[in-house]
Amino acid sequence: MTQILEVETSTGRSAFVLTLVEQTTLRRHRRVALDAQGQPCRIAWQTWDGVSLLPGALADGYEDPDGATVPRGEVVATDAQGRLLRQMPATAGRVQRLEGPVPVDDVLAHAVTKVYAVTPHHLDPALRHSLAQGDIYRVAFRPRPSTSDPPAFLLANAHGIFLLQAALCCLDWLTREQMVPMESIADEEDDAPVWGDWLTDYAEMGTEVEV
Repeated sequence: MTQILEVETSTGRSAFVLTLVEQTTLRRHRRVALDAQGQPCRIAWQTWDGVSLLPGALADGYEDPDGATVPRGEVVATDAQGRLLRQMPATAGRVQRLEGPVPVDDVLAHAVTKVYAVTPHHLDPALRHSLAQGDIYRVAFRPRPSTSDPPAFLLANAHGIFLLQAALCCLDWLTREQMVPMESIADEEDDAPVWGDWLTDYAEMGTEVEV
């Protein structure tokens, strides 16, 4: 499915046709879910009473705190305080302002959820030159109305121009050289069993311990 994205910078406007890059085109092998015996899993259907699953598909639904089913049309998005979230319109047909160039660390702080191949319908010459130099731009991109506003990054390489839809990565990056805070070491030492106390406890229980 193609999408249209119109953007503007201080030097002019550009319009792009976006084509979703399917995962099957990125991977040569299809992933197959296996059970504990190594046999391929099948999709299951759930019976009307919600007790049994039959081969074929999987059912899901929404429930309120009392366990009653809530129709999907009545489900609304709220924040942590229970306040309704404002639904933002889709970006199609609305010119979006490019932010940037942004540092590559901004991209690395996010996890890529979708990749779109970009075909320029009209590309501002200054933006073309900037992308060719390796610059990265951030832009709002919502294929449909949504209460969330995940960022998208526009960049180019030797194979063309791409739009990366992303979500903020909440995991801290760890390296082998990263120092462990001293208070964490102290906490672990306090909780660790002491060899002498262990021997004493067993001696009080009348258990012979060979050292």
